[in-house]
Amino acid sequence: MAAKTLRSRMDRLARGLRPICAPGGMKVRFPVALYTTTLKYLLKQYLAGNKRFPLVLMLEPTLRCNLDCIGCGRIAEYHRHPIPDLTVEECLASVDECGAPIVSVCGGEPLVYKPIDILIRELLARKKYVYLCTNAMFLDRYWDRIPPHKRFALNIHLDGMEKGHDWAVARPGTFHQVIRMIDEAKARGYRVNTNTTVFHGSNPDEIKEMLEFLHRKGVDGILLSGAYPQEGEKGKASLEKQELEDLFKRILGSNGTANKYKLTNSPLYIDFLRGLREIPCSPWASPNRTVKGWKGPCYVLTDGYYKTFQELMESTDWDSLGPGRDPRCTHCKIHSGFEPTIAFGRNCNWKDHLQMIKWNLLK
Repeated sequence: MAAKTLRSRMDRLARGLRPICAPGGMKVRFPVALYTTTLKYLLKQYLAGNKRFPLVLMLEPTLRCNLDCIGCGRIAEYHRHPIPDLTVEECLASVDECGAPIVSVCGGEPLVYKPIDILIRELLARKKYVYLCTNAMFLDRYWDRIPPHKRFALNIHLDGMEKGHDWAVARPGTFHQVIRMIDEAKARGYRVNTNTTVFHGSNPDEIKEMLEFLHRKGVDGILLSGAYPQEGEKGKASLEKQELEDLFKRILGSNGTANKYKLTNSPLYIDFLRGLREIPCSPWASPNRTVKGWKGPCYVLTDGYYKTFQELMESTDWDSLGPGRDPRCTHCKIHSGFEPTIAFGRNCNWKDHLQMIKWNLLK
């Protein structure tokens, strides 16, 4: 089939998805704007014959942060060698160079980046789907400057209930501030997701309590991830593979337990977290642009920094990375590396595809 005909059909499919989330229509797990943006981008890449391409840009305009979380290596890196923030122009040039349809604005804490509202408006103007990954402590300063948008989602850091979260961020009282911001954001019409990291020392029963708590609050999505080894973490925060799998078996139990909550983790990735299947890593799918440059080879490992995205892609031996290839990857199950493999349909059979279709359709 000619490329022009395929594009035309995909455009019609994308337009046809728009009414799906209308009142009374079929409910889907993610916003239609995210589905259509991703579908059209994937088609473009497949038609071009590209085998490795980015899906989500992890953009860090600043390494500065107002917290000092137990498992974060970024703030330790910043304190050792303070580096100026990226300019908005540098951020946008990186976004254009990379071309990924989804931009996760992270850091550091992006809300300490002064022109964050300008950056987000410019990203939305470029038709990107934008996640703002934030600890939410300063959200109330930005209600008027960053209004809700169909291509915009808050991704709020929450590592448990009061005891567990305040322990993880090393600051008492933080949990209640985060919950106030979640409630206010929902009331103002924002799409609100949460992002939870399970650490060595996290209480699985508390994480289960948090899932139920967020479910009752009606958050739009919950992301779970195990603490991955990285430079600068304070003490023993990361999890070894067997410890991670045991914890997630206790947290998520059977498939029925996992399906109760609006998790943004795919069911195949959940099985991977619990040690029930293997998934290869696709580290190139979530490139990381930091204040130092393009971090390589991936979000977790730092072998160096590159001036351009193309240099990162061409200089990295991608085939040498991942569990069973690089010993540094042995215990890593980071979602930004393994979830794209599922999105690309790699290592999936027809039953996996059917399971993913069913998962995307909410009851």
